Amino acid sequence: MIHLLILLLSAWLLAANMPAHEANAVGLSFLSVPVAERHGITDITLWYPATKGGTPVLIGDSPLFKGEIARQDAPKAAGSHPLILLSHGGLKSGPFIGAWMASRLASKGFVVAMMRQPDPHTMTSEESIREIWLRPADLSAALTAIERDDTLSGGIDRNRIGVLGFLVGGTSALSIAGGNIDPESFARSCDPGGTGIDCVEFATAGIDLHSVDRQKLTRSHLDPRVKAAVVIDPELGASFTPKSLAQISIPVRLINLGTPKTVWPGLRASDLKSAISGARYDLIMNASQYSAFSECKPAGASILREEGEEPLCQDPEGTNRAAIHDSLAEMVAAAFRSDLPQ
Repeated sequence: MIHLLILLLSAWLLAANMPAHEANAVGLSFLSVPVAERHGITDITLWYPATKGGTPVLIGDSPLFKGEIARQDAPKAAGSHPLILLSHGGLKSGPFIGAWMASRLASKGFVVAMMRQPDPHTMTSEESIREIWLRPADLSAALTAIERDDTLSGGIDRNRIGVLGFLVGGTSALSIAGGNIDPESFARSCDPGGTGIDCVEFATAGIDLHSVDRQKLTRSHLDPRVKAAVVIDPELGASFTPKSLAQISIPVRLINLGTPKTVWPGLRASDLKSAISGARYDLIMNASQYSAFSECKPAGASILREEGEEPLCQDPEGTNRAAIHDSLAEMVAAAFRSDLPQ
């Protein structure tokens, strides 16, 4: 997987003395919700349209990536807002990898519940495989917790709930929409000629995908409360059963970052368009798979070279990651405005 991040993507939360006007529009709360499948809790951050107040914080700032400004526990803006469940990252990823998207969507009038994955530094390869079925469970558990809490659910339109996923988060979004993993296709994803992303790591750890728990891998995660899905560079798209994809009944927007030649085979979403009735597919030609990560700091590229990591800070020549993020966030927002019930 794009693990690049294991060394440097352990982004942290920093309190900061920032001008109040920079963060007035976006509020932030930290929550822990019970997840039965994890036999414990998962942490989420709730991003929302806000008014003045709260404590200015910088989320996801690190030596490599720029953070996002928000105001912790700021009063919610008036009105009823759509809720977007956001899962970003691969099997091992930093806790705030999707903060740039969550912040932008909140500034556009959405409430965003962003999942925070377990610590990638302590997760083993065997544990990481379980994330395939644990992350969609996180999404549904977070939604349940929000709906049951009058304080959290206030200002949320319960009829307008969407799911947004990147990478394995995209796999989770498809699962929430009704897609089911086929165990044979999944097992073959790391066979010769397969399109699996994490195969080298699995092989190094001595993991055989043919021996993964089939019952947990194949169970349904359909959540009928979710009314629309946006899926960006999904992993394991080729591992879903055609029958389950054909039965997806909510609007699905599929997005790849790159060109037909540069999109990695394991992230290609174009084949899903014909499998999912009414699905729409877009290519963001002036981007790459790395454009899904946070904006890099000036020293980011050199840090990655010194560590021998992938070129996470590299975007297509002549492009600007902040501009790519703005454009992608507007595309996602437009998709949910169009696809969620009015």
